[in-house]
Amino acid sequence: MDNFQVGDWVLKWDALKEKKGNHGKFDALWMWIGPFIISQVQGNNTFMLQSLEGETIFDGPVNGRFLKIYFL
Repeated sequence: MDNFQVGDWVLKWDALKEKKGNHGKFDALWMWIGPFIISQVQGNNTFMLQSLEGETIFDGPVNGRFLKIYFL
């Protein structure tokens, strides 16, 4: 598990586009969206995200298992 902190740039897994069991090894590359910035840590592995422009993204917190660090 990654140790995400406020200010980290992350990508989010786009679970809505995921076709369970229907993708190959490299098909998942387009399933990550972002980057976003972690604006708040809400609890154990739960985070609020914002756009790079500072706008709140998504209606609620995001579970850390759907995030990965974005490297420039």
